[in-house]
Amino acid sequence: MATQTAPNPTREKMLKGLGYQKSGEIEKAQRCYKQVLKKLPNNPDALHLLGVTYRQLGYPKRAIEYIQKAIAVNPNQAPFYANLARAMMDVGTDAESMLAVSEKALSLNPQEKEALNIRGIALTRLKRTEEAEEIFQQLLVTYPDFGDAYRNYGLLLRESEDFKKALAFFHRAVQLNPDNPENYIERSRCRLKQKDFKVAEAELADALERFPDNAELKHETARLLFSISRTDVGVKYAEEAVADNPKNYHRLVTLAVQYLMLGRGRESVDTFLKAKKLAPEGAAGIDWNLSLAYLSIGDLTNGWALHDARFGDENSTSNKRKFDVPEWGGEDISGKTVLAWCDQGLGDALRGCTMLHELIERAGKVILEVAPKSVPWFQRSFPKATVRAAQVNSDLTTDLNDFDITANLVDIAKFFRPDFQSFRNARTPAFSFDIELARTFFERLKGKADKPIVGIGWRSRNLEVYRARYYLSAPEFFPIIDMEDVTFVNLQYLSALKEIKFFEAKSKGAFVNFEEVDLFDDLEAAAALTACCDVVVSANVSVTEISGVLDVPTIRFGPQESALLLGQKNVPWHPSTTYLRMDENKLAVDMVPTIRQTLEEHLSTFDPSRRNKRLQLETVAG
Repeated sequence: MATQTAPNPTREKMLKGLGYQKSGEIEKAQRCYKQVLKKLPNNPDALHLLGVTYRQLGYPKRAIEYIQKAIAVNPNQAPFYANLARAMMDVGTDAESMLAVSEKALSLNPQEKEALNIRGIALTRLKRTEEAEEIFQQLLVTYPDFGDAYRNYGLLLRESEDFKKALAFFHRAVQLNPDNPENYIERSRCRLKQKDFKVAEAELADALERFPDNAELKHETARLLFSISRTDVGVKYAEEAVADNPKNYHRLVTLAVQYLMLGRGRESVDTFLKAKKLAPEGAAGIDWNLSLAYLSIGDLTNGWALHDARFGDENSTSNKRKFDVPEWGGEDISGKTVLAWCDQGLGDALRGCTMLHELIERAGKVILEVAPKSVPWFQRSFPKATVRAAQVNSDLTTDLNDFDITANLVDIAKFFRPDFQSFRNARTPAFSFDIELARTFFERLKGKADKPIVGIGWRSRNLEVYRARYYLSAPEFFPIIDMEDVTFVNLQYLSALKEIKFFEAKSKGAFVNFEEVDLFDDLEAAAALTACCDVVVSANVSVTEISGVLDVPTIRFGPQESALLLGQKNVPWHPSTTYLRMDENKLAVDMVPTIRQTLEEHLSTFDPSRRNKRLQLETVAG
């Protein structure tokens, strides 16, 4: 007679829950495990699996609670520790703790797949690259279809900046687990690191079709669109990502920078402040961007106070130099030698030096360090200072010790430009120029001097996609200057020969190019030539900074620039500059009629006396 096995309701309920869990019906699985725990509250398997379901539903803290209860009942199960480590990773637990828990799992079962995976992730975060790589290689040999291992190996390679190899692993992760949106997200982040924007845009569009409600994909799309200066489109995705999780500070930061670029400064400030409350202490980038947001609404006090936070932002191009002497904090420096330096390019150095006369008045002596090409022009403009090429070692230190205190040219704004009245009181023009050289250029314009002389620039040398949309090509720019009785002088540095030939052919003699002048490296010549102009029309590049510090009337077009505009319609740094701000949902070429009209308005009241006074031609004639 056959023996009849007694029914085991608990086991059946657990198996039923597992079936639901494997098929993705997580809530049904939870009900099964809860029913088991109602009768057997200390059942370790039910506690563990209920914890896993909470992690799958996006509640990692609750997952940790139940898995820890399971471990308390049965501390000898490797999967318990492996899933605990995974939940810890989800809540952002430090890598050392994750490593300890994963190693406990591996002490119980050296082949526990998930524990190996988490150990590799923890080692990656701890910068123990070789150990992490060995773990992932071991995983892929043992479990060649384990998609998570491919993705995490890709993360390791991306961290090591081996982007090409990382992409191969992300592709494989997508192939193995096409239903896991995380694989698409990490691949996109790798594309962004490579600045492979076109491919990233296509891949993200495909991913969004597959997962239209995935908020992290929307967030990643917003980040991509910001990178290519398409915030007019990206803001929608950023808002949807924040609506899904208003307490995710990364998403709030992404939304805040979108608002900033769209000129929605108050909303940007409010959103950054929310992010700052939620972010861990010292989270990089928030204070720097918050500084720009404050400046964008004209809040100079808060904006300047946070402005040096750029040195702590990994995405900033600023590097803080290291000195053995203190940084100036606004105290009396009448007997001190001050080293003034700048961490950015020519444009920032020019704006910063509009405050240098005031620093010179306060200090015993000022040493100004700038790029080598800037030394002659800056020395001419600031004869009371000692101007020299920046003396910086590879580790951002200096071997010189001929100064008592340092002052960053950008950050002294908190002392010299605390309000808009201080801008109005500033010395104008801030810079000088070689007047004899300028007159030489002017003489070569003989026969044209009775007409307006307009200097022109149309682009930067940097034509990456995120910047190029704010510039014009030569053919796009030409309708602005297609007018009679005006002389146009080339101020475009590093212009291409074909651009020059285009203007010469189309303008019928009205366009003049001083071909021997190196407008990029010879700043003395560039300034002298700019001084010959009645008006300068240019994209938002250093051409307009040169004309600005020389107080030459300027029409400047470009995007929202917080530290330049400071919440004002025009540029407080340069009173003679008219700024034409682009709408983010339009291209630079759409602004051509407005730029042309603004130039016509300037020329309608043409009077050469301002230019002649600048060149001291009236004095010569007298």
